[in-house]
Amino acid sequence: MRFLLIPDKFKGSLTSEEVARAIQCGVEKVLPRSLFHIIKASDGGDGFLDAIARYKICIGIQTVCDDPLGRARVSTYLYNQAEVAGYIELAKASGMELLSAKERNPMETSTYGTGLQIKDAIEKGARNIYVGLGGSATNDGGIGIAHALGYRFLNEKGAVLEPVGKNLIDIREIDTTNVSLLLEKVTFFAVNDVTNPLFGSDGAAFVYAKQKGATSNAIIALDKGLQNLNAVVKRQFGKDNSLLSGAGAAGGTAFGLKSFLNAKFLHGIDFILHLSGIETILASDTFDYIITGEGKIDTQTLSGKLVQGVLSLGKKFNIPVVAICGQLDVDTATLTEMGVKYVIEIQDADKTLAYNMKNAQDLMVLSVEKFCKSIG
Repeated sequence: MRFLLIPDKFKGSLTSEEVARAIQCGVEKVLPRSLFHIIKASDGGDGFLDAIARYKICIGIQTVCDDPLGRARVSTYLYNQAEVAGYIELAKASGMELLSAKERNPMETSTYGTGLQIKDAIEKGARNIYVGLGGSATNDGGIGIAHALGYRFLNEKGAVLEPVGKNLIDIREIDTTNVSLLLEKVTFFAVNDVTNPLFGSDGAAFVYAKQKGATSNAIIALDKGLQNLNAVVKRQFGKDNSLLSGAGAAGGTAFGLKSFLNAKFLHGIDFILHLSGIETILASDTFDYIITGEGKIDTQTLSGKLVQGVLSLGKKFNIPVVAICGQLDVDTATLTEMGVKYVIEIQDADKTLAYNMKNAQDLMVLSVEKFCKSIG
């Protein structure tokens, strides 16, 4: 049999490469003559730079920037000289994994460090900037990035506000005096796979802020802050990007990139799959199954993330898709309607989460082996 593997990482347990190797091992225990083609994929979140490096000739550039709480750190982005393009992974400077559980609080965090990376890339000559969104510790609507590029957000007294989530509600005016004219020569791209609007019940704060450490009261405050930011942008710049599909990505960073830098939105998994050339391969090669998956398949998976992009690919080329996960938190009927042929949940329900995460690789091999026996 021929298998096309396009897995996401299992956060906290396995990288996407480790997932692919475990799947391959499980298959080969039952179907030893199977052939595999592995795609290094990303939905724009964690692993974005790794995926870009697989398909683009880039150099890594280290910069001193800020972490989400304003502490200096060294981080890396990629630069493609042929295309004068910078590739920035927001999680590298503004990611949740940079903070301990006790430090996570989107009222206090900022995307400013990511903005410093973008600024550095522009100063080095980049005229195309791709920002992979996902894994953020922030809910600042992208004002941290904008601040790093010269925008200033003022309160009712005209004082400059620190670009963090709690100050969104106090913004009354946006000062563009120090914004570099160089930005007009740069094309920005926001790469992400979520479809959430900026605010509201499906927006950035209510859907994602809790996992970033926000309390119930903070979530309400952040949502009101994002509404206020949009109102100021609408009044001052005459545009409302709050309802754009994906505006709520990375705590509203996608909204900020669109509103302040006129960024184009790119569907993350489609972007990476295009770079991989997989459609050219599928036009001439045939596969029996596509296997994809992520650590937890839930309602967020159905909001445009990597798995959904792979399902679209399977539908286009009429290849059945197998979704593998550590934990399944959505009914299988919904996944079937979306086009999933088989679902493999690897967790041992009698064991703790810590056990399942620690033993994810062995559990995956065993689960895939069992699956292959059922189809063999």
